[in-house]
Amino acid sequence: MKKGLILLMSTVVAWGSSNKLNQNRWFLEMEAGPVWQSRNEVKIPGTTGTKFSLKDFGGGPFLSGRVYGGYRWTDRSEFRALFAPLTLKGSRTLSSPIDFQNITFTPGTDTHSIYKFNSYRLTYRYRLVDSDKWIFWIGFTGKIRDATVALEQGTISAEKKSLGFVPLLHFRLLYRVGPEWLLDLDGDALVAPQGRAEDVVVRINYQLNPEITVNVGYRLLEGGADNSRVYTFSFLHYLVAGMRIEL
Repeated sequence: MKKGLILLMSTVVAWGSSNKLNQNRWFLEMEAGPVWQSRNEVKIPGTTGTKFSLKDFGGGPFLSGRVYGGYRWTDRSEFRALFAPLTLKGSRTLSSPIDFQNITFTPGTDTHSIYKFNSYRLTYRYRLVDSDKWIFWIGFTGKIRDATVALEQGTISAEKKSLGFVPLLHFRLLYRVGPEWLLDLDGDALVAPQGRAEDVVVRINYQLNPEITVNVGYRLLEGGADNSRVYTFSFLHYLVAGMRIEL
């Protein structure tokens, strides 16, 4: 297994070195790491349900991952697509009843929870600043949110699904520390009367060659909504490692 992984990494690096930078219009980014939830509060329906915390069913760590694919349209503009699946499962014995989706889950019984928050996004961004030290992108993101909250207690179960479109503002700021090292701040965010959403990562990047970059960093995912149908607010923390390949 170890020899196979070393061989794969060597092949990727060697393949990347054989490409010319001016031919690379497509790029692929992969990211993985553990995620913890410091806050994940739910009340469904928003006016009559019981407010409870999914963090009490298990704070983590959970495994997470995401994949980006992008196309450089012009020298200063590009498109980027994202698939970011996320499922957090937990269990606990309830100390008090929970009314969820008009079903009562009784205390003293093992109860299982599922929190799913899959994200599909398409981003357009424009490179506004490009100097020796600083690079700044600005743009917008269209996000499809595929979310589910579910509880199960013996033969009793209930779930709330939410599928919707969320417009977000996009930004990316890079600072070149040295010839191969870059600091990177990348995010999608928006605050509105209906709710808010933030997905922001800060990373340190190392360029193995012009086509291959590896990175490590910290990501936060925060947001929620408060209305008559649902009350949900979550705050998730990620430790991430990733790779970007210019194709």
